[in-house]
Amino acid sequence: MDERLERTARAVREAGADWAVLTSPDTVAYATGHVVPIEAGPSPFAGGPTLALVGRDGAAGLVAANVEAGAAALAWVGERVIYEGFGFEQAAPYAANYRDAVATLVRRLGAGGKVAAEPRSFPAWLSDLLPADASLDLGRSLDEARATKTPLELQALQRCAEAAARGHAAFLEALRPGRTELAVFADIRRTVEEFAGERVPFTGDFISGVERTAGFTGWPTDRRILEGDPVMADLAPRIGGYWGDSCAVTVAGQPRPGHERLFRASKDALSLAIELIRPGLAIQEFDAQIRAFVAKAGYAYPHHSGHSIGTAVHEFPRLVPYETTAFREDMVVLVEPGAYDPEIGGVRSEYMLRVTATGCVPMAPFEHVMAVAG
Repeated sequence: MDERLERTARAVREAGADWAVLTSPDTVAYATGHVVPIEAGPSPFAGGPTLALVGRDGAAGLVAANVEAGAAALAWVGERVIYEGFGFEQAAPYAANYRDAVATLVRRLGAGGKVAAEPRSFPAWLSDLLPADASLDLGRSLDEARATKTPLELQALQRCAEAAARGHAAFLEALRPGRTELAVFADIRRTVEEFAGERVPFTGDFISGVERTAGFTGWPTDRRILEGDPVMADLAPRIGGYWGDSCAVTVAGQPRPGHERLFRASKDALSLAIELIRPGLAIQEFDAQIRAFVAKAGYAYPHHSGHSIGTAVHEFPRLVPYETTAFREDMVVLVEPGAYDPEIGGVRSEYMLRVTATGCVPMAPFEHVMAVAG
């Protein structure tokens, strides 16, 4: 049994449940190894969300539409029910087929007793088949199970970190005044997809100019990059069900007065974070130290100091002022301190870090470059 499935089964027990019904793409991927396609949104040929059942003893099964049959074959669960969603010779009643497939899986596994579900994604119209008990808190148990990474997860995340680092190298090569955000981002995406050997979903931010980078979030548009514009590349690719993430800001041409102070405040805060992180350090204490460092330079950042990552791009724990848990060995966290000024723009510096027994190491470090020639 894969260790991720073992951890999921333990989370079911800790939640006081007999079975868990998983319906979000990240938890399905974590527990079963089945990578649910996400880039185009919910499939028009599916009757409901791809679903996994996991018992407290580790028994598990998967329900997926026939458009996902190839990926489902790679799952490590014992039972797979594939139903007809896509069809062309005759109408496929995929909603009814989905419900029948769920009923078949419930019957095959003998699922019953106390059932815990994911309330944000569980279809209410399956409640008679899987009567979920709203009092069972599966979420916290799963968060804890996923907080540290297994050896196979660390391998997957290493590849994702390397993909993001290659994206940043492509960013520096493609960036120059006169190009649009979309054109530069297309070069980045092509590089990452050629590295991955497959289509890669992306999230994160790609923005340029003083106003946009000071606002710190947004997707690329047809805005033309001007001489002296800061350009923020926060690159988060998903490969094989796992996410990478990293951020850098580089100026196209000559930086504006004051930009170097922003750049140094953010980059030096990231360097401090690498020195500080170690098992046992409380996250709220870490967050306070990083924010104080940036504040001493005269800036602040209106977002978290970072987050964990895995089959979801943001996982527990987030690096925020209220988080009382501590760093643990084999956590993988993103640290992303920023410095923002509405007259100059914004800088955010980010690495993927693996927490070790004695500290932390960047998984795929790349150079943060303040500016490239126009």
